[in-house]
Amino acid sequence: MKKLIGSLVLIFALFLLVAAHFLSSLILSPTSLIPIDEREIFSKTRFSEFSLPEPEAIRFQNGTLRLRGWYFKHSNKQNCGMILLHGQGRSKSQMLSYAPIFWKLGCSLFLYDARAHGESDGTNTTYGFYEKMDLERAVEYFSEIDNTPEDRIGIFGLDFGGATALQFADGQFEYGFVIADSSYRDMRSWVEETFVDRFTEASRIVTPLSLSISELRGDFLVNDVSPANTAKLITQPVLILAPSENETKKTDSEMIFTNIKTKSKQIVLYAMPKEDCKPLQSPSNEYETTITNFFKEFRLNK
Repeated sequence: MKKLIGSLVLIFALFLLVAAHFLSSLILSPTSLIPIDEREIFSKTRFSEFSLPEPEAIRFQNGTLRLRGWYFKHSNKQNCGMILLHGQGRSKSQMLSYAPIFWKLGCSLFLYDARAHGESDGTNTTYGFYEKMDLERAVEYFSEIDNTPEDRIGIFGLDFGGATALQFADGQFEYGFVIADSSYRDMRSWVEETFVDRFTEASRIVTPLSLSISELRGDFLVNDVSPANTAKLITQPVLILAPSENETKKTDSEMIFTNIKTKSKQIVLYAMPKEDCKPLQSPSNEYETTITNFFKEFRLNK
C-alpha cells in the first residue's frame, strides 16, 4: 500500500511539473493566448484609412535585441511626441486605431512591437520587467530622430503596454507623461486570473509553480512586476483609463490610481463600444475627448 501511495504521489508530482512547464510557456509567450492574426488583418488595411501618412520603418537596438516599428513624423508638429505601446499578445498594428487621436494634437508618433511580439526579436515576454528598458531606449531613439526633448515625449499603452509604461515611469527615466488603459496591478494576479478564466479554478494549484518556472526560464522576478507599486514613484502627469464594464480592470486601475502620489493625475472609466470584437476598432468620441482634455489641462502639446 505504501508503495502504491508513493507511486501515486510521484505521478501527481510529475503531472504538476509537466503542467507547470506547459503553463510557463503560455506565460512567456502570450501570443499563443490571442486568436487574432493582425498581419492578415493589416494586409487589407492602409495607413490612409486612419488619416495617417506612410510611416518610416524603423529598427533600434537594446543590447543585442532588435526592435522594429513605425515612425510618423508630423509636418505640423507641436512640442510633443507619442510612443504607443500595444497590448498583450498583439502588435503595433493594434495602435493604429488610437494613433489619430495624438496625430490631431500635433504629435509625431512612434509605434513598435514589444520584444517577443510582432516583428521584434526576443523569445520571452516579462510583463514590463525588461520591456521598460526597451522603452527607455525607444524614448532615446525617438528623441534623436524627431528632435523632441525626452521630457516632451508621452507614452500611451494598452493593458500590457500600459503596465510597461507605468513601470517605466518610476522616476529613473526622462519622459513627459503617461496614459495607461486597462493596466494590470501586478503580473502574479494577472496570470492567476487569466488562467482561472481559461482553465477553471483548478489552475490555481499549479500557477505558483508555473510562475517560478517562468522566472527561471525568463531570468526575471515576478514580484518585481507591479505597476501598482511603481505608481507610488510617479511624479509626471498620469491619465488612467479603464472600461467600466470590466470589474477586474476597473479595480486594478483604481488601485493604481490611488497609489499615484502626484496631484497631476486623472482616472476615467469609459463604456466599451458594442462591437468590441473588432481588432482594429476606433475608440469612441468620448474616449478621444478624455485624452484631448487631459492634454489641455496639463498643456502637454505646447
